[in-house]
Amino acid sequence: PGLLAAYNQQYAKVALDLSTGPSGTMIDGVLSGRLAAAFVDGPVLHPALEGVPAFEEEMVLIAPLNHPPIHRAREVNGESIYAFRANCSYRHHFESWFAKDAAVPGRIHEMESYHGMLACVSAGAGLALMPRSMLESMPGCSTVSIWPLSESFRYLRTWLVWRRGTVSQSLSMFVRMLEARGVVGSEATGRKPA
Repeated sequence: PGLLAAYNQQYAKVALDLSTGPSGTMIDGVLSGRLAAAFVDGPVLHPALEGVPAFEEEMVLIAPLNHPPIHRAREVNGESIYAFRANCSYRHHFESWFAKDAAVPGRIHEMESYHGMLACVSAGAGLALMPRSMLESMPGCSTVSIWPLSESFRYLRTWLVWRRGTVSQSLSMFVRMLEARGVVGSEATGRKPA
């Protein structure tokens, strides 16, 4: 949000429209030309896309307050989970966490918001995975227990991606702001916008 606010303030004449959704939906929007760029879980290895790493998120598992400690997926084998739709990279990450430990979630309840996930978990109805920064920004975050994932699953990098060869001046300026904040890393795919 801080980066978007700074961009809006510095480039007030640029009409910035925002859409939210699972990474798969956002990538489809970029590929179809409906979106100029999108923040998605990455890196994205698609021949028609290029991008830059934008920021890193710590992912945490949330459970009801009275839930026993969670150190691995086998300890919650068969428990219900709350997640976004099937084309969400965070959901894939959550399911991979289970699979890596030879465990499976119980019923997967598809939700449309982190607030809905938090409410269900707080009520004792299951588990959810979300970025720590998102959880800590929501009222009610103290109504759940928070468990870090193992190092190999703990962090996800979000990338800014766009269609190869379709860099606008507005997008170039946005990437420059990322670079100026020291956010853009050296793992860029394709070329950086000019």
